[in-house]
Amino acid sequence: MITDIHTHNFAGRTADVLKEAAANKIDRIVLLGDVLRHCAAQSAEQVRAINDDTLNDVRNAGGYACGFCYLNPLLAPEFLEEEMARCLSLDEFRGIKLEISVCCRDKSLDLLMATAIRYDVPVLQHTWYKTVNKYPGESDPSDVAALARRFPEAKIIMAHLCGCGVRGIEDIADCPNVTVDTSGGQPEAGLVEFAVRRIGSHRLVYGSDAPCREFGTQIAKVMEADISDADKEAIFYKNSSELLKW
Repeated sequence: MITDIHTHNFAGRTADVLKEAAANKIDRIVLLGDVLRHCAAQSAEQVRAINDDTLNDVRNAGGYACGFCYLNPLLAPEFLEEEMARCLSLDEFRGIKLEISVCCRDKSLDLLMATAIRYDVPVLQHTWYKTVNKYPGESDPSDVAALARRFPEAKIIMAHLCGCGVRGIEDIADCPNVTVDTSGGQPEAGLVEFAVRRIGSHRLVYGSDAPCREFGTQIAKVMEADISDADKEAIFYKNSSELLKW
């Protein structure tokens, strides 16, 4: 079985994503929202609209999908508490998604992380090492490591293995509460194998970043890696099932 923990339900494209996922024998997918539709740092109304769209898309998927509650940590604490309570009380939402509104070292994440711990849901943080074109609020793996050490009880998913690379794996190696999703960029020879050796297959989950990336290429990244069948099963399905209680 395959669970894709990293897809986006861009406006008007969700049906195509679901169709392509099924065609590529994806058994279940996680919809993270159309998170950059408006801008990098959305208003409360825009955040609510993103989550409303995700909720509708999940319900229309008939049990095939679940969603993550998207948040901008810089918004008023009162709104964040209300939006997390609204979303995370529903079975359709099984995690929190953070993008590039603010670096995840920022203290504004404290409320979100405490709430995620209380609800026992993972927080998926966009992460990438860049030398050019880095957004002002974009997080890299060293930032995720700092967050994980501040909140050792939290379940954190560091997105984009192929955007983090070997350096990123080393950054979070001693943070057992961090799982890495395999999305981000084209396959890089030996990277999945290195991650399995360094942190263990139990800390990796499959993600595609569809429709930004193609399912077939992203599946092959794991399927063709020189790792055991048990490792592949853990990455494709078992680890995400445990994280999401799904």
